[in-house]
Formats: sequence, structure tokens, C-alpha cells
Amino acid sequence: MLPTRHPVPLLLALAAPLAAAHDPAAGDFSRENVTDIRMLTFNTRNQFISDATNDDEYQRVLQVIDPDIIAFQEITPALSSATIETRLESLLAGDWTVHLGLASAGDRNVLASRYPLLLTAVDTSPSSAHPRGVTAALVDLPGATYAQDVYVMNVHFTPGDTLSGAQSRQAHADAIIGWMRDARTAGGTIDLPAFTPIVVTGDMNLNTNDGHESAPYAANRTLVTGNIFDEVTHGADSPPDWDGTQMTDATPYEHTAIDVHTSPSTSANPASRYDRFVYTDAAIHMVNGFIINTLAMTPAALTASGLLADDTNDAANGTSDHLPVVADFALGIDPNPGLLLVNEFIFDDVGTDDRNFIELINAGGRDVVLEGGQDYHVVHSDSNLPTSPPGAETENLAWDITGLVPPGGLFVIYNSATQSSAIAASIEAALPPAQRQDFVNFSLTNANDCAIALITRTPAGGTNDDDDFHEAFLYRNTTPASDRFFRTRGSNGLIITLTANQRTTHSTASDNSLSRNAGSTTPNMFPNNWTIVDVATPALPNNSTIPVELSGFMAQ
Repeated sequence: MLPTRHPVPLLLALAAPLAAAHDPAAGDFSRENVTDIRMLTFNTRNQFISDATNDDEYQRVLQVIDPDIIAFQEITPALSSATIETRLESLLAGDWTVHLGLASAGDRNVLASRYPLLLTAVDTSPSSAHPRGVTAALVDLPGATYAQDVYVMNVHFTPGDTLSGAQSRQAHADAIIGWMRDARTAGGTIDLPAFTPIVVTGDMNLNTNDGHESAPYAANRTLVTGNIFDEVTHGADSPPDWDGTQMTDATPYEHTAIDVHTSPSTSANPASRYDRFVYTDAAIHMVNGFIINTLAMTPAALTASGLLADDTNDAANGTSDHLPVVADFALGIDPNPGLLLVNEFIFDDVGTDDRNFIELINAGGRDVVLEGGQDYHVVHSDSNLPTSPPGAETENLAWDITGLVPPGGLFVIYNSATQSSAIAASIEAALPPAQRQDFVNFSLTNANDCAIALITRTPAGGTNDDDDFHEAFLYRNTTPASDRFFRTRGSNGLIITLTANQRTTHSTASDNSLSRNAGSTTPNMFPNNWTIVDVATPALPNNSTIPVELSGFMAQ
């Protein structure tokens, strides 16, 4: 029988003291808070325990991570739960419990935990139709510290950029979403207490080189949104979070190269993001995440951590061809998530355009990783946007931005060769490479009724992408009384309505900028939140103290 827990996923303990600096780039992989629940997903290529030549590498890597819960993929089927438990207990403190998944042709998934595992399962019902199934369990966290247990599903999807591979991954994702619906509702095969955090993790083999699945399959979107492809077998679409919304695809990253990719491990810059955490953000949130790639770490960081340069390099007898991926979770909704906003831009200079730029700001409390679970783009429209929803796209240019924006940090898009040549040196001096991007095609049209928009663009089936809207502004507005409409290239036909609050008549060629007032975090709102400043501040905090009349910014 399940222990009785409070229905709201709050942490019972008082605020935990800081454990250490938590600075992965410097080789400090400690937890930020002692009560963070550390999960590791690791495809071991059948080398953990089974290959004694890797023992030292696994010892160093697992001890520096010091996880609470491990989702292993590719564990040799001959290994018993007792053997795995004994090995983990020899490497890591405390007692360990192991749940073995289905044995396929040469490997199996394994869940390992410092805490008891309840409600164990080896597949969903209806079945995932995959020989590795879904290795799942409810992790029975200590009730004195945590108000909720955590349900974990460990998966290893079919690999390969083939139609049959995409079809198998879609069926696997459909089965997971159907199983989650069963878990959230009374009756059926499984019932979880309301708002039990659910984490789906493992080697998902999705989107090699960040590409697309074969149409019409889109397993990556299914896992996040709950859009089931085979509704006959697995039921109707079901937004998988407890609050009726989609889940979050977390984005742990390697902190030196700022890289979200996890395979192959033989490069400092791997090509594919196979290994993931997708979770119910209404019940749990990621505090920190990281990938360990010893090929990318600095010598100083390796020394500080006790790792060696080839510990994760499969080409040199390292742990595996996949990198270990770690997420530190805390119960409850994230109280201060990352929040990316447009912060400042110039679209028209006096004379030759050589000072144009777009600056973004992270006004939230977590890192914003610009690719991965959220793939951010900034797009620019054609001129003369219509006053009614268009039937065809009006997107003119798009910039796929990559890197990282820390809390309070800035990110600048520019063109050092032409449009931004007069300010490029100052941008590059002020920001590290991960917080700026030089595009040869960056240009902001000076024509009437143009817009810029911040969106996320997620690969769907075939060659299509689905767009989600975050923020947009229109400049040189010629019809103050009418909304304008911007349709992006997304296969979902995203139409952005530019209301009076998002439009400005400002159009005079100048070296002034349109600048968000310091401290303003209201999206899509020019009035009272933005200023026309006579000194642009690309890559620097905005100057919002100049008392300039905002003609055209006020709502009509």
C-alpha cells in the first residue's frame, strides 16, 4: 500500500543550505541544495560491470555525479539485480535497489535507486510493442523530507533515421502518453496520487543531428504535447501534465562548450541529443542540469573533479559512446523559471545602417538554453504586414540562435560585416561567445509595418517545424487603429496578432534604439515598458532613465 502523502508537491523540509558552489565548468558537480533529487540517465553500451577494463572510468564518473536515481540503458542481461546493487553500493554510499527491465536481444534497461521502488512495471498497457518496453517505478522518497514520491519511466527507443525506426519511436511515445493518462485517472492498470511528479528519461534516439522524424511521425512532439498518433490503440490525445498542459523537455548541457548533445562521446562537440529528461512541470522542476564530457572540460576542471581527460571518451576505453546526463530536481512548480524577452533593437541608422542589432534578456531565475527542449529563433517579417490574418507566410528572415543566457544575462544578434559593423567590436568585447551570434544574413528592413518575433521552433514530422509564440513587436506602424498579422513558416501556421500594445509609429532614421526599461518583465507591451533612448546599449544594461516622449508607443 502506498504511503499517504500531501496532495500538493511541496517540499516539507525547511529551505536547504547551499551544498557547494555547483560550478560544472570549474569541475564542481555538487548539488546546489542538499535536498535536490539527482537523476542520471546513462546508456552504458553494455560496458558497466561487464567490461572490467572500464571499471576505473565508471568509478570516477559515478562518484563525481553521486546520483540518487539512475536510469541505465544497455545493461548486459546476464547481470542480476543483486550484482548491480552490490557494485553501486561499493561505489556510492548507502543501500541501492535495482529494478530490471525486459531483456531484449543483447541488453536491457535498469532502474537503480537509493530509495525503495514501488509499482514496478516493465512495459505499459497497452504495450509499447517494443522488446525493451518501459522500465518504470515509483521512487519512494523519504516522507520526512519530501511531500511526494516520484514516478520514473526509463526508455530506450529504436535507433535509426528510417521510416520503420520513426514508426517504432512513435508507437513507444504513444504508449507512454496513454500510460500517463491511465496513471492520472482512476481505474485502469495504474493509479498515482494527484500531482505525483512523472519523469520520462532515457536514450530516446530522437532527431539525429537535430533533424526531423520521417513524416508523419513526430515522437518528440508526442512526448511533450501528448498528441497521440495511433488513437485506436492508445486513445485520444492527452496533454500529459497534471494541469492539462504539456510537459517540459529539460535541457541539461555541458558547461564548458555549452553543448546539449550527448552522443557520440568521442568528440568535444557531439552531434545528437539522444538522452533526455521530459517531466511534468506542474509537479516538479529542474534546478540544475549538466552533461559530463571529459573531452570538453578544461585541465583545471578535470583536476578539480578528479576526472581524467578520456574518462567519457569511448574511443579511448571510456565509459560509453553516450555521455552521462544529469538533472537535479525539486518538487513543485518552478518559482522562478527562465524568461527570455526582447530587450532592445535598432532597425534604422542615420545614413548607412551599421549599428543595427537585436538584444534579448533573460529576466528569469534559471539559465535559458537556446537549443534543445526549447529551440529559440528570432524571425523578421516582410514589410506592410496585413491588417487581417494572412493565408500564406509573411516571414522574411529567421535566425536560429544557439548558446546560453544566464539569469539577468543578455544575448545579441548582429552582423559584424555590414548591418552592425560599427558596434560589433563592442558587442564581442562585452559578451562571451555563448551570449552573442554573428549572422551574415542579419538585417532589419527599414520599410513600413515590419515586425520582429521571438519564437520556439520544434522539429515535427518530415521537413516541417511547429512554431510557438513568445514575443513580437511591430515598428513603423502606418495604421494606428488596426491590428497587424504576422504568419511564420511553421507547419502549424502560427499567426501572431500585433495589437496596439505591440506597435509603434516610431520611424525616424536615427542612431537611437527602442529599449525595454530596466526591470520591466511584461512581454508584448510597449506602453510604459519601453523607451526611445539616444544612446544604444548593445550587450550592456539598458539606459531607461532618459525622459524621452514615447510618441506612438501608447495604446491607441
